Amino acid sequence: MEGNWRFPSSNGGLKEGLNNSGIETFRDNPIKSLAREICQNSLDAALNDNPVMVEFKTFNIKRSEFPDLQGFCDILTKCHEKSKEKSNSVTIDFFANALKKINKDSIPMLRISDFNTTGLNDQDWDNLVDSSGVSDKSEGQGGSFGIGKNAPFACSDFRTVFYSTLDKENNIKSKGVSRLIAHKLGTNPDGSDDLSQGTGFYGITTDYNIKHMNAMLNLDKSFNRTTSGTDIFVSGLMVDMNFSSTIIAEVIDSFLVAIWNEKLEVKVNDFLICKQSLPTVCERFSKFLNPNTIMCFNLLSDTQTQWFNLPIILETVQLGNIKFGFKLRQDGTNKVSMIRSTGMKILDKTGLCPSLRFVGLGIVEGSLNTILRKLENPSHTKWEVQRATNSTFAKTILKTMYNVISDKLNEFAINTFDKELDIEGAGEYLPDEIIDLGSKQQQEGKKENLNKLISIETKVIEKPKSNSLETDEIGNDILSTEDTQGSPTDDGFLDGYDRYGKKPLGSGDRDFDEIGNLDDDSEYGKAPIVVKTKEIRIFCIDKKEQWYRLVCTPLISSIKGIVAIHKLAEQNEKMPILIKAVNMPELEFKKNKIFYFSFSEGKPFKVDFKISGHEYSTMEVKLYAYKS
Repeated sequence: MEGNWRFPSSNGGLKEGLNNSGIETFRDNPIKSLAREICQNSLDAALNDNPVMVEFKTFNIKRSEFPDLQGFCDILTKCHEKSKEKSNSVTIDFFANALKKINKDSIPMLRISDFNTTGLNDQDWDNLVDSSGVSDKSEGQGGSFGIGKNAPFACSDFRTVFYSTLDKENNIKSKGVSRLIAHKLGTNPDGSDDLSQGTGFYGITTDYNIKHMNAMLNLDKSFNRTTSGTDIFVSGLMVDMNFSSTIIAEVIDSFLVAIWNEKLEVKVNDFLICKQSLPTVCERFSKFLNPNTIMCFNLLSDTQTQWFNLPIILETVQLGNIKFGFKLRQDGTNKVSMIRSTGMKILDKTGLCPSLRFVGLGIVEGSLNTILRKLENPSHTKWEVQRATNSTFAKTILKTMYNVISDKLNEFAINTFDKELDIEGAGEYLPDEIIDLGSKQQQEGKKENLNKLISIETKVIEKPKSNSLETDEIGNDILSTEDTQGSPTDDGFLDGYDRYGKKPLGSGDRDFDEIGNLDDDSEYGKAPIVVKTKEIRIFCIDKKEQWYRLVCTPLISSIKGIVAIHKLAEQNEKMPILIKAVNMPELEFKKNKIFYFSFSEGKPFKVDFKISGHEYSTMEVKLYAYKS
């Protein structure tokens, strides 16, 4: 049964242009968006518990095989002429390119077919083919905006896609859709132009409608559908030299868990992605894959990975669980990939525990999926609280969810370092560089956590510098922003200061962050030196009371060590904190200093201290000592 192209009249309605908002959503990364949206839709249409199979197959057709070729060429020509009236160079260039491509002997195509799916019933067909911005998916499914169906159009130089489906009741439907611009159909009785709508269809035309055809569109001669499912044909496929690699990389990145759990298999031309082939595919296409994705695959495949069921409870009501697994890695990204119940990744959450080097997976289970689905942006890559009717409630949900993951990571960190402060090899999993705390949006779920681990990696430099600890807002981990520490002179004096440690040589008043002589320093005859350290770490162990734990491994021995702590105000102005208590009665404290420690080279020591105030701020820490 042959169809033809028809663009209905707008009847004096809106004059639609080429910048369709639904298509533009996916224009930045059209091939990646295509892989993500297609696989999600196919998973939503799973027929049974067997894996859904999705196939991406590129092929070419002869120009003469394009459905209603002459009718489509006439439409492109009219659109091209209409675009010239507006002098819009982008639109003019689009149609010039489309006309050039449609007039070539061979036209590039993409067939996307799914198997072990239900196919499209009447309602699903109407939502996908004949409607815009409509989605009737159930709460447990992925899509919720009806926008994802525009992804194939973003990959077409014709903005034209054909659909065929065989549903589980053996009903067949086929139709084409083209999203172009309003163009002239004829002249109205009053002499004005009769303009079309921007969207037209290939099907069986009647006086009042454009109906689907009750036959399969057999555009790919090598393919014949015999079981239920849906075929999508992208016409005039945009040329991309790395098409297969891009699809494969996005499928693995977005649906790794679905593939691992044998819910999804994907074939891209000659490459099959399934649970059994993941090691081979990941190795072959490693240069196209996100390093975090490869780490997540190793996390899933490693039998030693630790997994936890973390309940998400709000006001005594359990909303669901997070199945959380993580693994310490020297090259860890410190990201937790958040996965919805379909097995699709929504985002990589950062900042949950910058103190460890790790990679993690958080799989959302239970009714929590229903809540989070309503917070997803149209491209399903973020949870945004402003999309909720009650944004305060949504913010609380996200914060609670991220808090339980953060708690588990920090619990592991603090327990590990409390058990043995100098674990052999532990330093491999602790950050040694500044960690980007990210945007305000990334901070949305930051935990006001009592057990934040603060990590510093120290380095030897020629002149004394301070060790900065900083936070972005309350509850964030404190991170290193400067290298440490100073180097003592051969005779034990602090390099750059006089023998009493009071004034910098050749300058004015001494910078007050240096400790100078304390009450009984005179018996030593020289100022304390800055101590080089292997590591300095601080745990916030009680946020309400502002108790912190300092853990330090010095590289010299001393019976008289001192810690000086400052906070940095605007313009890096240094202000001493006020220490109110320490947990070791043999130690003294005064203003911002704790003294006197006894410590040995290479052996860690720790001390708990309480400070005045309740706000986090940028801080500096220095360790000093008199040589033994």
